[in-house]
Amino acid sequence: MSRQRMMEAAGAVLILLAATGIALLSVQPPFPLAAAERLFAATAFRLFAPLRPPDPRVVLIGITEDTLAAFPYRSPIDRGFLARLLDSLEAAGVTAIGLDILLDRPTEPVKDAALRATIRREDVPVVVISLAPETPLPPVQSKVLAGFLDGVRTGTANLARDRFDGQVRVHVPRHPATGAPSFASALVAAVGRTPPQKEFPIRWRRTATGPVAPSYPAEAVSLLPQEWLRGRIALVGALLPGSDEHRSLPATFGRPSFGLEIHAQILAQMLDGRAIAAGSGWMSALPVVFFAALGLAAGARLAGRVLILSLGGVVLAWLVAVMVAQVLDAAPLATVAPMLACLLAGGVTRAWRGRGERRDRAALHSMFARFLSPQVAEALLRDRALYFSGGRPKPQELTATVLFSDIAGFTTICETMSAEPLIAWLDRYIEVMVRIVVAHEGVVLRFIGDGMLVVFGAPIARRDDAGIAADAQAAARCAQAMEAAMAELNAEWCAAGMPEGGLRIGIHTGPMVAGSLGQGERMEYCLLGDNANVGARLEQLGKQHGGEGPRSCTIMISDVTWALLGGAFSGRRVGELVLRNRRSPMGAWRIDAAALHTESTVHNSQVA
Repeated sequence: MSRQRMMEAAGAVLILLAATGIALLSVQPPFPLAAAERLFAATAFRLFAPLRPPDPRVVLIGITEDTLAAFPYRSPIDRGFLARLLDSLEAAGVTAIGLDILLDRPTEPVKDAALRATIRREDVPVVVISLAPETPLPPVQSKVLAGFLDGVRTGTANLARDRFDGQVRVHVPRHPATGAPSFASALVAAVGRTPPQKEFPIRWRRTATGPVAPSYPAEAVSLLPQEWLRGRIALVGALLPGSDEHRSLPATFGRPSFGLEIHAQILAQMLDGRAIAAGSGWMSALPVVFFAALGLAAGARLAGRVLILSLGGVVLAWLVAVMVAQVLDAAPLATVAPMLACLLAGGVTRAWRGRGERRDRAALHSMFARFLSPQVAEALLRDRALYFSGGRPKPQELTATVLFSDIAGFTTICETMSAEPLIAWLDRYIEVMVRIVVAHEGVVLRFIGDGMLVVFGAPIARRDDAGIAADAQAAARCAQAMEAAMAELNAEWCAAGMPEGGLRIGIHTGPMVAGSLGQGERMEYCLLGDNANVGARLEQLGKQHGGEGPRSCTIMISDVTWALLGGAFSGRRVGELVLRNRRSPMGAWRIDAAALHTESTVHNSQVA
């Protein structure tokens, strides 16, 4: 792999990693996009999550304001009432009872004793909430709580809150320090199921009624039909505004969720077998990496409006995928991070590629200026990786056709004209001739006084015989067009009282080396090798075989080029010529108008 290719690959990897890292970091608190990520998740849940019926395996028994109104004191909750409530639930045939009420204060001794006896019975398993070590209690309350929990199934009531916004998003089945089960985990174990061991994200169940399970007031339990309770896990706890309330996904656009409702959600998720631990950091980053790669590919190949529409289409498609995942109740998908990674990678890659394009365009402009056809320029820029390296053309071996033209009698013209008219005369000549060269997809490499060096087949090299022949034919057509244009210029100059000129052209096809020499503004595209000079030598021999004065025009082409014309031109063989710095003679032909009117003119196809 070339050094340039390695640098491009390294740059692409760097952009991919940077876009992924920035996207993942930007959606983490306290960065503002974290709020956008969470707001979108809440909106998608509210609008697109499927409505499901309340879970039939769980029932909520709520201590409400109406419940407390029947007692002489609000807190602690009447222990005798709780004991009778648990007896009623057991009689109704519930499979387990979860008591989400902290028993950390004493009340009337007889009622406290009755509640202790009830929660210790084994007929129906009862799980009572406990507190994790990070929630301290005064010694007196700790002693009372320990007395109630001695010999009883317990589960920690602590919910994992996000430290930045306080929202409950994940559940920890076992306390990381003590190993104590959570309230929901203890209930799952109480009914003979195996609770998960690892932290998992909460998959919220959306119901038309709000809570994940049916909810009944505690004071009405004895009046309910037993089939409403039989076979269910009953969670008993406070449903009091301002007490044990938490921020959660379903509560984003409504009232806070009660702790009892969140425990019921977690319990239902565990019973469904959907308490699946989140993937590792690498796994969660895979979608972001994938979308960064999409943006990178788009930025490398597209530009402008097409790039914007493509990136917008990818973002829109991902938004639709996130909504579909909500509709199908599938695992939630990260939203903002993949989209941001795609946009970042696409934008940075486009800027990076654009910088390279601008550099190559500047190099193209400095070497070829305006003497390049739009088709050739576009091809160079489109496939610039093939032709440019480090802001300059790559050296390459190629077979091209060189055309060298000169003005016959220019020395005499210079002697008869002052400086300003002479420059205007020459500028008019160059303007017309360059336009013809560009129209025939040739490239003007340089001007040498009144001489002009043109190449067909570079810098975009031809690799097939048909392409090489097409270049030779284009050069021949260009030369004949230049001859016709010179006749028109002479008529124009004659009418203006200015000197007339002649034209000599030499054309040769052969292998040569193309590349750039110099640096910066002094960089120049060059053709190297003996074949690159043959066109100029043929042009010089035109003095002997065509003439030197005004209106004379000689187009000399080598045998090699003549053989490539493929029957498309007529010409007159000049013979074997000895060119300067060449040992072997070279066959040459004339295809100018004067040569074609002589008796020895032959058609190209006759001498293939």
